[in-house]
Amino acid sequence: MDGVDRVDRVDRVDRVEEAWRRERPDIDVSSVGIVSRVWRIGRHLQRQRKERLEALGTDTVTLDVLAMLRRSGPPYRRTAGELMQSALITSGGVSQRLEKLEKLGYVTRHVSLEDRRRVEVQLTPAGVELVDSVVADVMENESKLLAGLTAQEQEQLRGLLRKLLGTFE
Repeated sequence: MDGVDRVDRVDRVDRVEEAWRRERPDIDVSSVGIVSRVWRIGRHLQRQRKERLEALGTDTVTLDVLAMLRRSGPPYRRTAGELMQSALITSGGVSQRLEKLEKLGYVTRHVSLEDRRRVEVQLTPAGVELVDSVVADVMENESKLLAGLTAQEQEQLRGLLRKLLGTFE
């Protein structure tokens, strides 16, 4: 690799890592090159998705709940407790989200006849239509964001990120 290629590939994170190496040669700062990039990429992707969802007239909260129901398969129904566990939010948070989605006509709630504490949530046809169109649009947009990587590089990155995430979960 010649000097021009190397200069073109140096980014802000490289400069931060190099500065730490200079200032603290006694410690291993190599994680900066990975962790900082993951954080930065995460922020970029989060901003891109938020902007895309706003352009589609929805938000992350709405998509999270509707997508969980849609991924469950027909009849697109789960308990409020399952939604709470999947979304890692409180029961009050789920109730607020479901109330909003029910008013918009995207879900219906059903109290179990066997156990009145159990509430099942089901996507309406309008909810299925919304989540299907939004997910298709978001996935197409996010595929474009990853277009700088070849299919093989994306598969390699997917595997490495899966392995890293597995150390936390």
